[in-house]
Amino acid sequence: MDIAERNIRRMGEFFHGKNVRHRPHVKVHKSPFLAHKQIAAGANGITCAKVTEAEVMANSGIDDILIANQIIGAQKLTRLAHLAKHCRVAVLVDDLTNAKEMSKFASDAGSKIDVLVEVNLGASLDGILDRCGVTSGNDAVKLAHDVSLLKNLKFNGLMGYEGALRKFTDFESRKNAVEKALGILVRIRDQVEDSGLDVNVVSSGGTMSYNLASQVPGITEIQAGGYLFMDTGYREAGIDFDFALTVLTSVVSRSKPEKAIVDAGFKAISVEHGLPAIKDSVEVECIALNAEHGHLRLRQSNNALSCGDKVEMLPSHADSTVCLYDNYVMTRRGEVEGTLGIEARGMLQ
Repeated sequence: MDIAERNIRRMGEFFHGKNVRHRPHVKVHKSPFLAHKQIAAGANGITCAKVTEAEVMANSGIDDILIANQIIGAQKLTRLAHLAKHCRVAVLVDDLTNAKEMSKFASDAGSKIDVLVEVNLGASLDGILDRCGVTSGNDAVKLAHDVSLLKNLKFNGLMGYEGALRKFTDFESRKNAVEKALGILVRIRDQVEDSGLDVNVVSSGGTMSYNLASQVPGITEIQAGGYLFMDTGYREAGIDFDFALTVLTSVVSRSKPEKAIVDAGFKAISVEHGLPAIKDSVEVECIALNAEHGHLRLRQSNNALSCGDKVEMLPSHADSTVCLYDNYVMTRRGEVEGTLGIEARGMLQ
């Protein structure tokens, strides 16, 4: 917790006095307790990935939430419409049919929902995520105007995510990719405004690009969230926050002098961006994971690791490690101070 709080303060200080707001994505930690700490440090609301995360956060008293996804289907739209009666909630659209359905459910519930039109920044940019969103300025303008005419919806702006930046291992390449992608987003904002609509929000950015995206004129908020825990993927990309999250494992076998086996495999720690690292050790390397076992290579055969010893692993991706657990064990300067439920972990969408 001491390291996590230091990371939170650092990011809060980075955004202090800037014209761009910080709206951290809580999918990394899924904890209202930690989200409130981010808000106390200056964050302007939060970002979620799905309705259930938003419901948990709203139930904890957080009242400004962006769900950075399309919400599809009667069940989810019903819950979204009722959620919007209790807090300010914004959601993404890239399709008019979805927006019309959302309008109907919001009207039936008597709630109002902010809408951001999502722009696909990866459609024409190598290395940027190519998934949801409209693919042209003309499409964005048309959808924004159509949304602005729908009952109980408010067109409030645009979102585009310049993700998948881990492939850019040097700062200049990442800077060029961010500026190129967000340049498209800002030009589309200009098109929408020139068409007669106000664009109050242009949302983008993550931990990999917070210090770059926040410098692009026209971007109004940054969704960086992974900085709170950090992971080895961020470290390899040059992000310099401190590691606050580890998976605690035990050595269960030393049958070979150059090898140790621990009781954590890929069911305990993500391998999405590579194998985990070993905290505070250059002599021990994780070389493989099975479902329930981790294989560690000892660079010195006389390494002092024995059966029963504890080894802390650093995940390559914190987001996809946290979702494997129900609780955190909180420590401060090496002493356990309690446990914390990962309350928004629920798998319902």
